[in-house]
Amino acid sequence: MFPSIPVLSLLALSASVSALVAPRATPPKGWNTAALEPYDTYHDRYLALQCNLKHNTKFFDDCCHPLLAKQKLSSLPSQCTPKGSQTNLDDQDCDDDDDDDVPVAPVTSKAPAKSTPTATTKAKAPAKTTPAPAPKNPAPSPATPKPKVASSASAVNTGGFATFFYQNNNAGACGKVHSDNDMIAAIDADRYGDLGKKSSLCGKKVSLTNTKNGKSVTVTIADACPTCKNSNSIDLSVGAFKAIATLNEGMVPISWNFV
Repeated sequence: MFPSIPVLSLLALSASVSALVAPRATPPKGWNTAALEPYDTYHDRYLALQCNLKHNTKFFDDCCHPLLAKQKLSSLPSQCTPKGSQTNLDDQDCDDDDDDDVPVAPVTSKAPAKSTPTATTKAKAPAKTTPAPAPKNPAPSPATPKPKVASSASAVNTGGFATFFYQNNNAGACGKVHSDNDMIAAIDADRYGDLGKKSSLCGKKVSLTNTKNGKSVTVTIADACPTCKNSNSIDLSVGAFKAIATLNEGMVPISWNFV
């Protein structure tokens, strides 16, 4: 299962972060630098701990959320410190006398047996090969299709993906607490706008379809998702995601529009 990051109230944000993919390389719009640790620090730790592969585990809950600005990494369990980081250097062997441990081959007094030289043949130079000319129009490497952003409010947006997240009794960016069974969603942070304010998208309805199986669900925007895959991706409550896919799928392609 692969929940992504819903944006919660400031005190709850550090305990609720999750994502199918690693966080974006640049801070999402509205990242509260005064209240949270530097985004680069969080991003590097998230990748080093392989948090994107450990969703819905105690390890993820303990280690994969951003720290508050004054919180120390040492306040988390030791497993939350990536191997090889500065805090683990004291555990490494810093002995500079490594040469003492290198086994030395024993010296023998027996002279090596003489070998009779044999006639050698002149090695032939490898045959020259002419590289095949590169195609004038090489086929492009496969890539994730770019999302198609709708030109009007009611038009269909494509190229996005649906993931899911747990509510954990925390208020979303729109300010309300919901249960996992409520039909609500977190929209991509770039669409949401300033994460420190209530967006004009809060409360809007979205009709969303799983393009793999055709199943649809209507949800209400109640939160923002800084780590959704792209601007047309939406993070769903568990109940909403189960209406269009199984939790084991984790992420499914979608199309959607405001209603």
